[in-house]
Amino acid sequence: MLLGFSLSPALPTSPPDPRPRAIIAFGDSLTEGAGASSADHTFPAVAAGLFDPPRAVANRGIGGQTSTQIAARQGGVPLLLGLAGAEPKNLYPHTRDWMDIFETGSVNGLTHECVHSGMDENGLPYGDVRLHGTATASFSDIGRQIYGAIAANLPAEAGSTWTISGEMQVISGSTSGISGFRLLLIEADELGGYLAEIAAPAFALDGTRSKASATATATRPFIRSTHLLDITLGSAIDITLRIWPGQFEAGATVTSLQLTPGDGEIPAYHAAFSRLYRFDQDTEGWSPRIQDGHATPISVQSGRLIIENDDAGLLRGCEIALEEIPEGRIIRIAFDIEISAGGGGQIHAGGLQTPGGSWATTTETGEPTWAISASGHYEMVFTSGNLATGNPTCRAITMVSSGSPITWSLDNIVIEWGDDSPQVDILYQSVKALGGTNSAASIRGRLAAIEGTITTDGGGSQLFTRSHQGGAVAVPYATPFIPGDATTRDIQWIWAGRNNADTPDTVLSDIASMADGIAGNRYLIGSILPSAEDTIATRQTISALNATLATRHQQRHVDLLAALIAASDQTAGDQQDAAAGLVPRSLRSDALHLNDKGYAIIAAAWVAATIAMGW
Repeated sequence: MLLGFSLSPALPTSPPDPRPRAIIAFGDSLTEGAGASSADHTFPAVAAGLFDPPRAVANRGIGGQTSTQIAARQGGVPLLLGLAGAEPKNLYPHTRDWMDIFETGSVNGLTHECVHSGMDENGLPYGDVRLHGTATASFSDIGRQIYGAIAANLPAEAGSTWTISGEMQVISGSTSGISGFRLLLIEADELGGYLAEIAAPAFALDGTRSKASATATATRPFIRSTHLLDITLGSAIDITLRIWPGQFEAGATVTSLQLTPGDGEIPAYHAAFSRLYRFDQDTEGWSPRIQDGHATPISVQSGRLIIENDDAGLLRGCEIALEEIPEGRIIRIAFDIEISAGGGGQIHAGGLQTPGGSWATTTETGEPTWAISASGHYEMVFTSGNLATGNPTCRAITMVSSGSPITWSLDNIVIEWGDDSPQVDILYQSVKALGGTNSAASIRGRLAAIEGTITTDGGGSQLFTRSHQGGAVAVPYATPFIPGDATTRDIQWIWAGRNNADTPDTVLSDIASMADGIAGNRYLIGSILPSAEDTIATRQTISALNATLATRHQQRHVDLLAALIAASDQTAGDQQDAAAGLVPRSLRSDALHLNDKGYAIIAAAWVAATIAMGW
């Protein structure tokens, strides 16, 4: 018997998916919806309903972000992370990457700038710090800018020994007016205030690579370390110093340098209790919270739990009873939330003594709850018990709002608890991907092949929370984090570059990198909007940027500015704006951001362009 096989690229191996593709909208405050009256008037929310049938449009806007930050969240620009690991012997927190976080500023009349960074022949990183100006004091302290928090305070037992060491070289400028450059070990008060120097080794200022180290014994409760330039008051200073990593350690001996942050790990995580709530048929045990005799309306629609604060009352929401969680146990709560109506309020998630009771959880920053102000995926970690309310254990989880007529929906709720924490501190990021005005934003993805989410806590720290149980995993410094959106086959709308339009080459590079990795080239690029407060030069830069984007991306470029100008009314103000190439003022909430009418026009433009592409 002869069997024949035909492999033709014209014949699909599986039937096409009849469902329309979902869409992800990446951007800054214009995508997030600054100026809209509520979440349901942002352009992604409006656009979802303009398709027939309606389509899912995810809002990935974070106000204040540059194109590079947006690209790092999207996957076009690499996002490298360093995690906390074992306790480092080097107490300087940023010897490896202080150059990246150095902030230009002025101290005692001298401007401090990190003008260059690199690595020497041995692979050691360094930063070149230029100090220039006229001295208004006899010293200039640059240690706080180099090593950050350690320059403020460190507890020390009386009689304990400490060692400091480092390297430096004068590479340009003049030493005129400079009497020395020293590495100091200082005894301090509880707030980091200067009390006394207990070690002050000096570097040579002769142009050679100079080492300095010293050991001292603490006599007071706190110490700190810094670099100090000794200068003559009134001197004109201009010098550039190359500074290599230093070391600050317990003990009386200089040991081999350990760079910080170093290699870290995702800690082992095993939960004693774990439950997933999907709401495919019913509320799965979640019930209305009854407060002041009022039962919050809840329902299940399309696989989501819908909660409505219908009277803007206090503590309106939903809750679920649990078996008692003993004091001190770690509770993980993960969920997807969509704020579908209302706005201006917050939703608080936390644990209760019993359903309807008082708070019985504590966050790392000491609060009883996490506050939520935007739709998205959230990962929260609590400790069971809240001594402030007299509740040592937790028996329920709740999500409530107060004082705002707000409606939200929940899905994929995970509640787990046990002895292990799924979270680890992120000590280094190649791009501050969650920087911006939305401190509640998160990024889901994979780190060292472990699924998890990057989030921020109430204190501004960045965290990686693993999504699944498992053993510890080593994470070398600068390991790539792969956002989930980097591997999606969804359509992407990209509206980036407004917040760093003054660096057009970077904007163009970032947007090109974002577009290059999108499956099937299913992307659209939005034109950058000028602000009524921009200078003429900035408007010209943005105009040139938009022209280049249109040339590079052709039919995938959506001229949002033209759509807004075309919608101007006949008032003198609108006509004046249109003639100047600005967004008409009848469509704006301020000099840049749009109002509901403006966002509706933007939504229609994106939808029309998507349909025109046949997607």
